[in-house]
Amino acid sequence: MHKTATSHNRRRRTIIKVGGATLFQPDGFQEVLNPLLDEFRDDHVYVMVGGGDLVEAMRTAHRIYPTLSCEEMHWNCVELLDTTWGIAKSVMPLDQSIYDSRDLARFGLWNDTARACWVRVQSFYSRCHCDGIPSSWMPTSNWNTTTDALAWLLGMTVSADRVVLVKQCECNDSWTLEQASALGVVDSEISRLVNLHPAPQMHIEIRTGNRKPSDGEHRPILRQPE
Repeated sequence: MHKTATSHNRRRRTIIKVGGATLFQPDGFQEVLNPLLDEFRDDHVYVMVGGGDLVEAMRTAHRIYPTLSCEEMHWNCVELLDTTWGIAKSVMPLDQSIYDSRDLARFGLWNDTARACWVRVQSFYSRCHCDGIPSSWMPTSNWNTTTDALAWLLGMTVSADRVVLVKQCECNDSWTLEQASALGVVDSEISRLVNLHPAPQMHIEIRTGNRKPSDGEHRPILRQPE
C-alpha cells in the first residue's frame, strides 16, 4: 500500500507548499514560513517548494520548441525540483530533510521528535514511483500539473490532515477550489484529483504570502463532502 504508516496517537500532519519564486526574494522563506511554522507548531509539518523561474524557463523552452515531448518536459521539471529543494533546505534548515521514501515513511511517526521537514518531491513522486502510486491518484504528465497537485499527492501519501498552498497573489476566502483553478491561482490538476477523490479528513487551504488568518478564519478554501 502506498500510504505511509500512521498511529492513532500521532500528531496532526500538515503539508505546506511554497512557490519557488520565494527563493528569489530576500528573506522570502523566513517571512512566509516562520508564521506558518509557529501556527502549526503542534503538528508534523511537511514543507514543499516549487520550481520558480527554473520551471518557467522550461515552459519558455517548450513554447519555442513545441515538438518536445510534453511528458518528458514534465519529468524534467520534477527533476529540477531537486535544485530548489536543495537551496531551500540550505537557506532555512528545518528539523529534517526528506530525501527518499524511507525518510518519508519514518518522519511523523508517533515517537518522532522532529517537527518540520523539507520534502524532496522525488521521495514520493518520480519516474520510479509510478508503479507504486494508485493509478487514479496519478497527476497528468503535462503542464496542467504543478506542485499544487503534487502537494495534494503528498497529503494523500502521508494521510495528511491539511494541505496549505501559499500563493503570492491575493486570495479570496469565498473561492471554491474550482474557482481558484479557473482563475489560475491553483493548477487545474489538483481540482480534478480532489473531485475524483474527496477526502473529508484532509482540508485544503490557500494562503496569501505571510498573512495569518484572523481569529475564526481557520476554514479551508474547500471543505470536501463528509
